[in-house]
Amino acid sequence: MRMLITLPLMAALTACGGGESTPATTTDAPKADAGAADKPADKPADKPAAAGGYAEQDAVADAGTISGTVSYTGDKTDKVVKPDKDVETCGHEHPERPAGALVVTDGKLQNAVVFLDNVTTGKKWEGDSVTMDNVACNFVPHVAIGKKGGKIIAKNSDPVLHNTNLTLVAGNKKIANIALPQKDQESPPKSLKKAGLVNVACDAHEWMQGYVFVATSPYAVITDAAGAFSMSDVPAGDYTAKVWHEMLGEQEAKVKVDAGGAATVDFAFADAGEAAAPPPAGDAAAPAADAAAPAADAAAPAGEAPAE
Repeated sequence: MRMLITLPLMAALTACGGGESTPATTTDAPKADAGAADKPADKPADKPAAAGGYAEQDAVADAGTISGTVSYTGDKTDKVVKPDKDVETCGHEHPERPAGALVVTDGKLQNAVVFLDNVTTGKKWEGDSVTMDNVACNFVPHVAIGKKGGKIIAKNSDPVLHNTNLTLVAGNKKIANIALPQKDQESPPKSLKKAGLVNVACDAHEWMQGYVFVATSPYAVITDAAGAFSMSDVPAGDYTAKVWHEMLGEQEAKVKVDAGGAATVDFAFADAGEAAAPPPAGDAAAPAADAAAPAADAAAPAGEAPAE
């Protein structure tokens, strides 16, 4: 069954820029089993989770998938930026251009973050680091997924000075401000110690903006140009799926993954006070909540609050 959930819009705008030890004990080793040499070796244990963390599995038994789309039916349009510095690189051919904050094609929303909340075990992470590049005075990608406990690298593909200013939105905590004066320069990796939303800004070019969503599990993805997303190797169980967008806010929906099954959940954003388009025939939509006042700034997605 397909699910579609609609909650009110929350506008989000951004600017371009930040124990006691225990003595060891010993016991006598057990006597060896006479037939031990003929027995197969035990399967290596899955990587244990740190306290309050995430445990990676070598293989997820009876795993399923979650897929769906994110749509937007409102009247808002993308912001327009006017590069006024280093114009030969930043805006010579296009003195005005879309900011990339609201990209909608045929009602489908790109660059929304979809993630499963509070997942403690499952598939392995595919990588340990994320790279944010400066390309024609844009951050590429505009929105990226990072790993809590992983690394972030800043890169400059432009022949002008950029500085990548990384700030955890919750608490306005500065992570790093990285100067990149040379083309093709890359920074040393910086640690992403806390989960949550990271604002990516450039003090040299104030119109530049981007985000890194630092997730606590690998079940976090970005919607593509068709507003579609997919998660693989999801352990069977009941989950809360959430979606976040920098201008439209956040929604959530319950989703159940059967062993070896394929679950579908769709999200639809609409302007405050406006009903979203009805779901396809046969799908039930949850009742809309009361409209909320738009937020002034981008808020960190609930459920991914910073954690040590």
